[in-house]
Amino acid sequence: MSSDASSSSSSLLPDVEERNMNDTTMPMPPPPARGTAAAATKAPAQPRQKKGLRKGFGLSDWNRLVRVSKDLAQRRGQGLRRIRMDEIRQHASVHDGWIVLKGKVYFISPYMAYHPGGEAILKPVLGKDATAVFDKYHRWINEEPLIGSLLLGYLDTSRYDDDEDDEEERKKSSYLPTGIK
Repeated sequence: MSSDASSSSSSLLPDVEERNMNDTTMPMPPPPARGTAAAATKAPAQPRQKKGLRKGFGLSDWNRLVRVSKDLAQRRGQGLRRIRMDEIRQHASVHDGWIVLKGKVYFISPYMAYHPGGEAILKPVLGKDATAVFDKYHRWINEEPLIGSLLLGYLDTSRYDDDEDDEEERKKSSYLPTGIK
């Protein structure tokens, strides 16, 4: 009787070779052994192109600095103001860098050492409108909690020269708040 039971159960379940397998049911092949020809032909994995931050310059360190600092934007007690693009262009150095993000003007220099991509990524946008670059790489990030303490004011779009760059700035900054002098 045991031979009948085994023959009936084997007829109900197909052999492994007869079973239809797909990507979700197939076991992963073992990796090639080191030193073999198959291991040598596999291309090495590319590391992420992210800069390593120096010790003491991580996100938690930046958040601590924001909490304890009184005036990171160096406004010296002045309120928020409207700032023209020609003034922003004058602040294009690492130690005195301003950028425009979504119509707001930030003194970004204190944050540059804490940026995960490094200072080199921020240098080309100093003294300019960085909205397009920011949206390209950080669309999902809310900049207010991160650099809100560096806010100087709002881009003044009321008076522009005939410069093409200013025309671009005016188009990008059409959603500024009202009531700022």
